[in-house]
Amino acid sequence: MLPAISGDDAIRLLQAGKPVQGYRIVGVLASYTNGHLDYAVRIENCWVEELRGAAEEYQRPVQLINSHFVQCDFAFAHFPQGLTIVGCTFENYLEFQAGGHNQPGFPVQLQNNIFKGFVNFFDCWYKAEVLVEGNIFHQGTNLLGAPQGYSVQFDAPSTIQHNVGNLERNDEGGR
Repeated sequence: MLPAISGDDAIRLLQAGKPVQGYRIVGVLASYTNGHLDYAVRIENCWVEELRGAAEEYQRPVQLINSHFVQCDFAFAHFPQGLTIVGCTFENYLEFQAGGHNQPGFPVQLQNNIFKGFVNFFDCWYKAEVLVEGNIFHQGTNLLGAPQGYSVQFDAPSTIQHNVGNLERNDEGGR
């Protein structure tokens, strides 16, 4: 059993420059920075009740490693320093809508994850490499689809391979 901490305690660790490792995070983990988050986010080997990361511009890398998320939202989030999600499970709908914006040298990596709900990439723009490999999308994603006629914009060569599930949905998962 993982030791429990609150979402507020987890934010305090991140703000102090420390990774959040090996915890059960109870309640909401949210930064509320008015749009410019200037500390690294590394959550590893955790169980997280709810991560709210929407409408943030992450000035440092975001890394979610071997963790379990019941609720998670990254709508309108920009990751200029990259985003790494490896070995995670997401129980519900995951929103990346109108986000991305990674810069050259800072890839977005989604590897070996399980997404139990729909994953929404509507109107995302990736300026640098994207690697989506070995994931399971139980309810699919629009990563390679074109909901409302808009496909995800990839400005750099990307690797999207060895995934399970429909990556070409033309909707936003019923939301």
